Amino acid sequence: MNVLPIKAAPLLMHAGGARSHPDLPLFDDGDQESWDNWLRAHCLEVMRVWVEDDVRAVDSYRMFLVGDSAGSLSAWQPCRPDGDQAWFLLAVFDGGEGPCAYFVRREAHLFDCIDTQVTQPFENGPLMSVLYGKL
Repeated sequence: MNVLPIKAAPLLMHAGGARSHPDLPLFDDGDQESWDNWLRAHCLEVMRVWVEDDVRAVDSYRMFLVGDSAGSLSAWQPCRPDGDQAWFLLAVFDGGEGPCAYFVRREAHLFDCIDTQVTQPFENGPLMSVLYGKL
C-alpha cells in the first residue's frame, strides 16, 4: 500500500466545537483495528492532551467547568506535548471526561513502524463517536 504522509493542516470544525484533521479518515465507532492500521500505515505515534493539564488553557477549562463544552472546545488551542515541534494536532473533542486533543508525530524508527505496537487512545470511542457518529 502506497500511503502519502499526513502533514500538519488546519483542522475542520464539527458540531459542538470538535475539530479534526482534514486527512483523518472516518472510522466506525469502536473500530480500533482500523485506527491502529491507519496509524501504522502513516508511521505515527499519538499523544492525548487534556484541557485541564494544559497550562495555557485556563479560560477554556473555566468554560468547560461552567458547562460550555462547545465554547471550551472551539476556543482551546492545545499546547504540543513537551513543546516538541514534531507533534501536530489531529483532533480536538470532548473525551467524555472533558476536552482533549490528539497530537501525532512520525515514529522515530520509520522502518520499524509497521511492527510497532499501537496504544489504544480511543478507549472505545469518545473521538469516533463525537466526530463520526454525530456529525
